[in-house]
Amino acid sequence: MVGRDPLIQQLWQTLERQSVLLTSERRIGKSTVVRKMYKEVPEDGFRCFYRDLEGLSAPEEFVERVYLDVKDVLDRADRAKLQFHRLLAELGGAEIWKLKLPHLQQRWKDLLATLMADLCRAEGRMVVFFWDELPLFIHDVKLKSGERAAMEVLDVLRSLRHHHERLRMVFTGSVGLHLVLKDLRKKRYANAPTNDLRTVEVPPLEPEEGARLARLLVEGEGLSCVEDRDSVAGRISEAAGHIPFYIHWLVARLAVANAPVSGEAVDAQLQSLISDSDDPADFGYYRRRLDTYYDRGETVLALAALDAVAAHQGPLGFEGLLNLVRHRQQSAQPEALRDVLQLLERDHYLMRGSSDGRYGFRHSPVQRWWRFARA
Repeated sequence: MVGRDPLIQQLWQTLERQSVLLTSERRIGKSTVVRKMYKEVPEDGFRCFYRDLEGLSAPEEFVERVYLDVKDVLDRADRAKLQFHRLLAELGGAEIWKLKLPHLQQRWKDLLATLMADLCRAEGRMVVFFWDELPLFIHDVKLKSGERAAMEVLDVLRSLRHHHERLRMVFTGSVGLHLVLKDLRKKRYANAPTNDLRTVEVPPLEPEEGARLARLLVEGEGLSCVEDRDSVAGRISEAAGHIPFYIHWLVARLAVANAPVSGEAVDAQLQSLISDSDDPADFGYYRRRLDTYYDRGETVLALAALDAVAAHQGPLGFEGLLNLVRHRQQSAQPEALRDVLQLLERDHYLMRGSSDGRYGFRHSPVQRWWRFARA
C-alpha cells in the first residue's frame, strides 16, 4: 500500500485516546487502511480484531461473530472466572451457536456486555475492534429487526466504550453512518451514539504518492511511455483524482490497450472507463445510493444540484446554484436545498471552497462520469 503510513500512524495515536469513525467516499481505501492496521499491529499496546459486517442483519448475529473473533483469547483465560460462560450455562448452551434463537434474541445485550468485560479483563493491552461496513449492518438491522433494534445496537456499543477504558472501536463502511442516524431520528431517536468517536477522513493520495503508485503499476506492467514515465504517472494519478482504485483501473486498461502510453491515451482510457456500458468501475453506485438513503424530496433536489454543478465550468455559489436548480425544480426552497447540499458534502459528492464557499465536485472522475451519464 502506497502513501498511507502517516495516516495510519495518526490513527494509532488517536486510538490511544478514543475510538474512531473512519469516513470517505467509496473506493478511496478505508478498508485497505484498516486491514493493513490489523495485519501490522504495533508490537505492544494493542490487541486487535477485524470483521467485515456486510451480510449481517440482526444483533444476535453480530454477537456470534464477536464471540468467534475473541474465542481464542477467552479459551486461554481461566474459564471459571469468565462471566460469559456462566451466562451461557444459565441460558442452557455450552457454546453460543448451540443456543436456541429466542434465548439469544432476548439476551444478546447481556451476552455482549459480559463478553466484552471478560475480554478486557483477560487482555492487559488496549483492545481494538475494526468493524468494516458497520453503517450498512445498522441499516440492515433496521430493515430486518426494526428501528428499535438498530438503536439498541448503537447505544450498547457506546455504553461499552464508556465502561471499558481500554476498549476501542473503529467503524468504517461505504455508507455514511450519518445517513443511518438520519433515518433513525425520524423515528424519535434522540441519542448521540457517535459523539465520543473521532471522525477521521481518508483522503485521496497526495499527488506525489498517487504518481508513485501509478509509476510502480506502469513499471509492473512493463508499459512503454511516449513521454517520460514520471510525467505519464502524474497524468494517470491526476486523471484518477489521485484515488488508488481508479489509478489501478486506468493502468489495467492501458495495459490491455498494448500501446505506448501518452497523456492523451490516459484521458482516452478514462473516458472509455466512464462510458463503458458494463460500468466496470461501478460509477452508477453514486446515482443508486441517492434512492436508497435519501427520501424522495431530497433525491429530487440532490439530482438537480449535482446535475447543475457537474455541467458548470468551475464551482458555483449558492445563489447561482439555487437559480440553476430552479430551472429543473421551480418549487425548490433555499433552506431545503441547503440541507441537501450539506448531505451531499457529508457523502463526499460535493465540497465547498474554504475561502468563497462555492460548491464543486469533490472527486474529478465522479464529476466527469456524472456529466456523461446525466447529459
